[in-house]
Amino acid sequence: MELAFLLRGVGTEVVWITNQKLNEPDEVIYSLEQKMKDRGVQVFVAKGQEAVVITLKADLVILNTTVAGKWLDAVQKENVLRVLPKVLWWIHEMRGHYFKLEYVKHLPFVAGAMIDSHITAEYWNNRTSERIGTDFRLD
Repeated sequence: MELAFLLRGVGTEVVWITNQKLNEPDEVIYSLEQKMKDRGVQVFVAKGQEAVVITLKADLVILNTTVAGKWLDAVQKENVLRVLPKVLWWIHEMRGHYFKLEYVKHLPFVAGAMIDSHITAEYWNNRTSERIGTDFRLD
């Protein structure tokens, strides 16, 4: 959210695409979405054609979690190769269950990856190399 607000603060059009749309009302999610909308950030559901159109038109796509890697195949499908050159992947997890191949297989092909610390980056370098069988480095 903070990055979205910073980008809005310098005049950037920001769209928040989220998987957090629930069938039943959720006070926390509603509150977060309302904060986004109040600050000029558009909010859309991650599934469906609208998310595909938005990301194809975008100049920059920021994935904010490792798990977003599975969204690339699930939603973007045949458009993955068109989206990857625009992706900045913000990775902040250090738990082993995030290193599933379905999550990280596109990591070597994105425009950039942002890691929150040197220790996390080293952990990711080791684990990603194990998972995808390459000497890919996040330096």
